[in-house]
Amino acid sequence: MDKKNIHYSTLKIEDFIMDESFINYATKKTEIDIKKWEQWLIDHPHNKQTLEDARNIVIHLRFKNKELPKTFVASEWNKLKESLQISNLVYTEKSISNHSRKIWISVAAASLLILMALSFYFHKPLQQQRQTLSYQEIIVPKGETKKTLLPDGSLVYINSDSKIKFDSCFSGENREIFLEGEAYFEVKHNKDKPFIVHTIENDIRVLGTSFNVYAYVNENVFRTSLEQGKISLTHNKGKEIELEVNQTYLLLRNTNQIKLFETNNIENYSAWRNGEILFKNQKFTDILKKLERTHNLTFLVYNNKVGNYNYTGCFSTEDDINTILEVIKLPTPFEYEILKDTVIIK
Repeated sequence: MDKKNIHYSTLKIEDFIMDESFINYATKKTEIDIKKWEQWLIDHPHNKQTLEDARNIVIHLRFKNKELPKTFVASEWNKLKESLQISNLVYTEKSISNHSRKIWISVAAASLLILMALSFYFHKPLQQQRQTLSYQEIIVPKGETKKTLLPDGSLVYINSDSKIKFDSCFSGENREIFLEGEAYFEVKHNKDKPFIVHTIENDIRVLGTSFNVYAYVNENVFRTSLEQGKISLTHNKGKEIELEVNQTYLLLRNTNQIKLFETNNIENYSAWRNGEILFKNQKFTDILKKLERTHNLTFLVYNNKVGNYNYTGCFSTEDDINTILEVIKLPTPFEYEILKDTVIIK
């Protein structure tokens, strides 16, 4: 994306999803691109929704690198041909050079990619009816949590700004759940039918247990903590790692660093199920991300100094945002302004 030639007021989704730097930002691939686009968003807050829509498209296209069903690909290709009016296109070897043919094929492939991305994002309900008739998707918006009974009798608690997708009958060989965000699982034991939680880069295999998974795709940290039973986890189809009770698996996405460690008071990770907001020695900017979800707000931080401070505290989702910020600002004063659903930290 050439910034010199783009007017930010007219920036479109395709300008983002075709930009390599933005893709690196959306997939948390490089720290330099993450910082670049976070700063860009601060400088251009009016483009936040467009950026978020584009980021979601990139994430969905790359989720688990799973192959799309052939019937779906064929359907989308037919729609592309109809939209481009190329169904009756005929050419001869003599009329098109090899170089030109390669260019045309590349353009068609790129067009199909964009069509599939935009179709997936903006017409998702219709697509789901076509390709996943037996699947159920539960989306929990910011400011809410949800408790759901799964087809096998397992329980899942879904945190705010999260979603799960699963076969409504668990009719396959495994009980499979696809998760974006955070959820806590209480899994019914069934040794003949493993329970598997898929996130963007990790697969968690379970027989019967209780554990929390923190897998927001737009954050640098992936974490799962085991309270009861036993689980095993594979990262990008690599070596299987087994977790024991009171152990936590942590992945730092920007460096691909993995840590496995014993955890005291491991139930604190799932305290959100009871409406608690806990943070221990966390950066202020990370705390704000959590408050964005629990209180359905957007924070803009113009005070970079306070953004790097660490805090420890405990609040309730019933506490209003003024109460929370007034307590946090006691040791390190800062100013803030609330404009509807946006909070500006000064």
